[in-house]
Amino acid sequence: MKQWFVIYSKSSQERIAEGNLQAQGFETYLPRLALRKTHARRSVMVTVPMFPRYFFVRADLDASRWRSIYGTFGVAKVVSFGERPAAVPDAVIDELRLREDDDGIVRLSAADTFKTGDKVAITDGPLSDVTAMVTAKSDRDRVFVLMSLLGRQVKVRVGNDRLRRAS
Repeated sequence: MKQWFVIYSKSSQERIAEGNLQAQGFETYLPRLALRKTHARRSVMVTVPMFPRYFFVRADLDASRWRSIYGTFGVAKVVSFGERPAAVPDAVIDELRLREDDDGIVRLSAADTFKTGDKVAITDGPLSDVTAMVTAKSDRDRVFVLMSLLGRQVKVRVGNDRLRRAS
């Protein structure tokens, strides 16, 4: 019976290991997130693994060929408890896949959204760690925040992914 197992890849080789396992006929699943990265004042959206260095493979342990996973280029090890690989319930994979959009990107829960009046802190960029208050929603992924800069109140539009709740 086929089950899902967790693969621990070599550093930054999740996609390589996944491709090599697919070439061997294994079903794999690498959940991905879209993150905003900033470099030299430019902001771009990049796709990254949801669990860095980890992904899933579906195999039948009663079949003899599953051991080829260990020697696959890019694979560091199969996550195991004892001598047998640890199985992941199908429901976990199903839940992750339900959260994917049309591009295969996992969207996180609405817990990451902010409401008017929430105190937040900016997580990156030149305004890193500046606290502010959410004043309004801009669109699906951004909000307007009010912060104190240079002795006056300034309204700024910021992406939800660049904010965290402030204490």
